[in-house]
Amino acid sequence: MPTVTKLKNFMNRRNFFEKFVGALFGGTALAFVAPALAYLFPNKNFGATGREFTEANGQLIAPDTITEDSARFGMLAGKPAVVLRRHGELVALSAVCTHLGCTVAFNASEKIFQCPCHGGEYDVEGKVIEGPPPQPLERLNIKIADDKIILA
Repeated sequence: MPTVTKLKNFMNRRNFFEKFVGALFGGTALAFVAPALAYLFPNKNFGATGREFTEANGQLIAPDTITEDSARFGMLAGKPAVVLRRHGELVALSAVCTHLGCTVAFNASEKIFQCPCHGGEYDVEGKVIEGPPPQPLERLNIKIADDKIILA
């Protein structure tokens, strides 16, 4: 059975603050080391949903659900993409703004893509209309097979 003097020596103010500062330093070091390790050893399977055009939940998007002059957002190969029908043909673009990587939105009334972060605008072909984006939206090669939109 421990005596009172042993308990007093076990946790006095100095020992408490030494343990507290050590834990604080260890937590801070972990906060810096964990992201560095995550950067050095990325998860190669993260976001890999396959080559089919799907919604974020993984449900396939059929080509006949995309009407003329409308845009449908989803995922292609684990990355945000948008597919639209222009003059009867399906066109796929990356939905990632080339300025800082935000996901663009489609303004149906003006038929343009707009970046919500810094006001960049693209036409339906992905070309920059105005704003800070340095390059057009990336054009994605797609094909239709078995009633699926597939990255070619």
